[in-house]
Amino acid sequence: MQVAARARLFLARHPSVYWLAVAVLAATVAFGVSRRLADIDAARERWAAGRTVFVAAGDHQPGDPLDARAVELPAAAIPPSAVDQLTPDARARQHIVDGEIVVARDIMPPTGPAAGAEPGTLVVPIVDPLATDVRIGLRVQVVAEGLVLADVATVVEVDGDVAFVAVEPTSAPVVAAAARDGTASLLYVP
Repeated sequence: MQVAARARLFLARHPSVYWLAVAVLAATVAFGVSRRLADIDAARERWAAGRTVFVAAGDHQPGDPLDARAVELPAAAIPPSAVDQLTPDARARQHIVDGEIVVARDIMPPTGPAAGAEPGTLVVPIVDPLATDVRIGLRVQVVAEGLVLADVATVVEVDGDVAFVAVEPTSAPVVAAAARDGTASLLYVP
């Protein structure tokens, strides 16, 4: 209690300290409000500024020719890797739904079987005479002689009876050896 009484007595004798504290508090509040208003203006600018990107015109399965339309959207709603140019021969690397913004990862460059593979995987051609209805984007396991050689694999290209399968780099050598020997088989993953 004595501390509060002494503080009141001190402030009564020295009103300039009281007004200095009030000024510092007011300046702190004004600075905080000013920063928040600047943040609001920056957010408003991000939503006001637009950019033209491509969105899918219909659902696409992996390997489908990409049908997209140009749309102007606010910059704040556009992912950093959004595509602003498309080649006429672009194909979908993965499933894309109608109205989805097309990003670089969605597009398969048209350069051979490895074009549809995810970065960091290797593609191995496999001929499995028992595999039917093999299509691009199908998730499979690669087995040979009762052993699982690749637990996770994806069909990235189909050419006649050859299925090009993307596998992890650690599995690629044994899968390639089994494919060469004709013992590799595909198991469909639901």
